[in-house]
Amino acid sequence: MKKPILTKEEIKWMMDNMKEVVSELRRKSELVKNFYQELEIYRINNDRVGYDRMFSKLLKREEDKLNLNGRKNK
Repeated sequence: MKKPILTKEEIKWMMDNMKEVVSELRRKSELVKNFYQELEIYRINNDRVGYDRMFSKLLKREEDKLNLNGRKNK
């Protein structure tokens, strides 16, 4: 049997703070729209490790851009 990704406490927190969770998902979605084209090669080649590595790198880059423009990272 596989270990669950989220613990019961994390699920409870998400249920109690649904607006914050949705807000964060929307924000991340907007950031991903800026760089999803760069991830296509990894997705097409089924390179999960490369995809995850590049996704993290690109997401951090986009968040840094927002921070430089004066927006606070939540």
